[in-house]
Amino acid sequence: MSAQQIVRYGLYGEAFSTEDPEFIHIEGIQSRSALHNWEIRPHTHHRMFQIVLLLGGGAELMLDNQQRHIDGPCSVTIPSGVVHGFVMSPQTHGYVITISELLLLDARYRRSRKIFEPLYREPYVIDCAADAQALGLLQVTVEQMEQEFLHPRMGRDAMFEWLLRILLMQIRRSMESQLPATQADAPRQDMYVRFTDLLEQHFRRHWTVEAYAKSLAISQVHLNRLCRAVVERSANELIQDRLILEAQRHLIYSSASVSMIAYDLGYKDPAYFSRVFKRRTGVAPGQFRRQRGQDT
Repeated sequence: MSAQQIVRYGLYGEAFSTEDPEFIHIEGIQSRSALHNWEIRPHTHHRMFQIVLLLGGGAELMLDNQQRHIDGPCSVTIPSGVVHGFVMSPQTHGYVITISELLLLDARYRRSRKIFEPLYREPYVIDCAADAQALGLLQVTVEQMEQEFLHPRMGRDAMFEWLLRILLMQIRRSMESQLPATQADAPRQDMYVRFTDLLEQHFRRHWTVEAYAKSLAISQVHLNRLCRAVVERSANELIQDRLILEAQRHLIYSSASVSMIAYDLGYKDPAYFSRVFKRRTGVAPGQFRRQRGQDT
């Protein structure tokens, strides 16, 4: 029996559906937030990438177990599976763009995947205030996407695809200008991306470093050097970090017991899971949950 899952939506407040897997949805922030008293409670999206473009106003943003205040104009990128929530001021306005992960993996995006890949790996908040020209392009692009969404015309799918590429490229350029440049060269970065993709697929199966290295056709030593060069952590540390992150998500955002979470994450012995969790976080799972204000 699997653990009770974190609330998961296709779009916030709507039941998850596997229908229409190749889609882009766009709506104004106010249209959905006002229905929920300006609070979008913590949730996650399955196989959907989301961009929240705040053009004005502000919000308390929660990404996994981190909370911060953000002010517009800014863009927030939210990969599939990341727990997120907002408490917005009534003056907040902008857009929410939701994109099927299957569309982003499509062959049509193969040539640009290397450029966009960093957006899909982890969430980012990107300041849009410093570059008025870039902000103007983002706003015009999203407004055109909304018009195509609300008023379908000939060539709508193709227009969406072109506009989406413009949107992703501009956000990626802004991200590149604001984040420290990686010291890894392009081939090394590509190999690291392949490793993290495999990690997302197999972390519940507790693949060993050897298994990941074999799948990548490199040695364990090479894989560890790669991970240390890119993020200054060993491959095994990243594997354990991913398991603990998922455990923390369940402890904070679900009512599942510690034993159920352990089994859901592939641990055969809940007591062993608790020891691993405490060793890596400094507190036992139950204490971690209590510290986050959750009932056991």
